[in-house]
Amino acid sequence: MEDFKKALEGTLGRKHIDNIVDQVAGSPDRFDALYTLTQHEETKIAWHATWACEKLSILLPSLLMDKREELMLRAMQCPHDGTRRLLLNILHHLPVPKPVNAAFFDFCLQGMLSSAESTSGQAVCMKLAYDICLEEPELTGELKAYLENMEPEYYTVAVQCARNNILKKIRK
Repeated sequence: MEDFKKALEGTLGRKHIDNIVDQVAGSPDRFDALYTLTQHEETKIAWHATWACEKLSILLPSLLMDKREELMLRAMQCPHDGTRRLLLNILHHLPVPKPVNAAFFDFCLQGMLSSAESTSGQAVCMKLAYDICLEEPELTGELKAYLENMEPEYYTVAVQCARNNILKKIRK
């Protein structure tokens, strides 16, 4: 864990993160040491560790499958925008757990509308809400109503694009 901590303390670029991801991919038993650092008291270390875990969620989603509920709780409580966005991205890369977490669905609906949320955070909240609707189709009407009632001019082009793409999928 100390070698990951030391690597995550400094200024990191994608190459550094990719190196950490490669180390864990080569030795999955090292994942727990990295994952523990996602909750480090130093924001920078936690953020960087979460970034590496986000990359691992694409490469080796099985490492994070049993952490989905915990990740949802952490995302809902996370004060750091960058870390929250990464936690949401991790969840977007993983299958939606059954039964669906209703509090997390509500969080996603609120997050996609919140002006306090970053553009990328709003977009990933929309995508996660849609992912949840794929598992629980009876929630689709609620998501559709939220999306149709959004005032597009109050949102960035990226959020408008995510909204339009999801509405197209819902209307098929």
